[in-house]
Amino acid sequence: MGSQRRSRPGRTAFWLASAAVAWAVGFTAWVLTASFYEPGGETILAVNEELTVRLALFTPLVVSALVWLALHVACRNGNRAARTWGVVGACLLLFFSLLTGFTIGAFVLPGAVALTAAAVMTRVGPARVPRT
Repeated sequence: MGSQRRSRPGRTAFWLASAAVAWAVGFTAWVLTASFYEPGGETILAVNEELTVRLALFTPLVVSALVWLALHVACRNGNRAARTWGVVGACLLLFFSLLTGFTIGAFVLPGAVALTAAAVMTRVGPARVPRT
């Protein structure tokens, strides 16, 4: 039972980070397919062809996936640098969602909060030895 208590924050962090990536995937799919300016109209990418718009719309997915990977490496291998990168990336995504709050930030914020919570909850311990 003691080992279950120790692994519970790790499992919670894993599910929060995974939910954040799923949220980012859903957000990205939504902005790629939804008509924004009028019912049945063009998507946001069809109307706004600027590179900055494309970068802003794909940033949550890319950052969420990279943070998930960094947290996985940190948890699996006991890598403190990977955890630090995960925390920094999650905080940057949180800042991005606050910075873009009046446009896409409100849609990015739930995933950013979940990812930041997962990064803070990720514990770094000794590396796991594979079972043989």
